[in-house]
Amino acid sequence: MESRVEDIVIVGAGIAGLATSLGLHSLGIRSLVLESSNDLRVTGFALTIWTNGWKALDTLGIGNILQQEHIQLHGNVTTSLLTGQQTSTTALATAM
Repeated sequence: MESRVEDIVIVGAGIAGLATSLGLHSLGIRSLVLESSNDLRVTGFALTIWTNGWKALDTLGIGNILQQEHIQLHGNVTTSLLTGQQTSTTALATAM
């Protein structure tokens, strides 16, 4: 096995681990990302990114790429699991 020297070792190739690695790379700092899974898991999910999250992604240089693929949330509706009745509605301002 080849020996490598890295400045930083990041455990976990989830969103936080990969974003950390990308940020370090942009600063010229080498990192090694370790992941316990043998396979890339591509499954359905939802991810909400608030304004400060988009600013962080812009800082990493990937915000504009992700914005081309996202669906903007305009609000949410909360419904009671017991009655099925709507209990509240929240409209979200457009921040982008």
